[in-house]
Amino acid sequence: MATKTVITRSSGKRKIVYVDYKKHITAERPEKKLTFAIHNQTGRNNQGIITTRHQAGGNKRRYRIVDFKRNKFNIPAIVKTIEYDPNRTGFVSLIVYADGVKNYILAPRDIKIGDKIISAESADIKIGNAMKIKNIPEGTFVHNIELIPGHGGQLVRSAGNNAQVLGKDETGNFTIIKLPSNETRKVPNDALATIGMVANEDHNIINLGKAGKSRHLGIKPTVRGSAMNPNDHPHGGGEGRQGVGADAPRTPWGKRHMGVKTRNKNKYSTNLIIRRRNAK
Repeated sequence: MATKTVITRSSGKRKIVYVDYKKHITAERPEKKLTFAIHNQTGRNNQGIITTRHQAGGNKRRYRIVDFKRNKFNIPAIVKTIEYDPNRTGFVSLIVYADGVKNYILAPRDIKIGDKIISAESADIKIGNAMKIKNIPEGTFVHNIELIPGHGGQLVRSAGNNAQVLGKDETGNFTIIKLPSNETRKVPNDALATIGMVANEDHNIINLGKAGKSRHLGIKPTVRGSAMNPNDHPHGGGEGRQGVGADAPRTPWGKRHMGVKTRNKNKYSTNLIIRRRNAK
């Protein structure tokens, strides 16, 4: 396990646990031509009104342009670095194609410097290779999966995640996969997927340890509604600790919250879901 605890010299460091990135990353600075600056809007719109709460501050970041499409087919590439990315939970890898083009991709677990990878319609079942999901054998673990062929990977992109290929459906036009959420769904046969699991699987063990760490991430404190006055929140008021006092938890604006289904019933991909993630 590549996590690390610190010596407790203050209450702010008593429970802190973090990933020891020095055991993973091989480069201190990103490829500058593949980055651009992010301007933090602190959750405000063009009139300066807060439209997304609890966002402000944070360290400066540069966005790494990650190639989710993997559409340089049949051109081998070599892995040059494994790097930390402040904009996502997983690591990224800098790859250099045989024609000299450089790109960032999501770093799969166990990939090493100097490894050769390729994107093709069909390729070896090797970590980092990208290919059409119809050509991937049953039982293989994949990530960065396209929902619509050519649109780039949209599923399974965060640290330590992977999906499993279960096989073809009865029509032969779709491949069935099981997602990390336990949802089972169909994906078009021509959709691309990358072999392996996303790196940095220890991310879920991280304990920030103190409020200041959240502020470095650009996250402002969240105040409980029950700690407010009744004119500020539907849960507010009362002499001491009170219940919600309504048929369901509410947002500050009176809308139902927690456990409310938000998925659009008319969403085009609903009929591709075989088993929902919360099915029992």
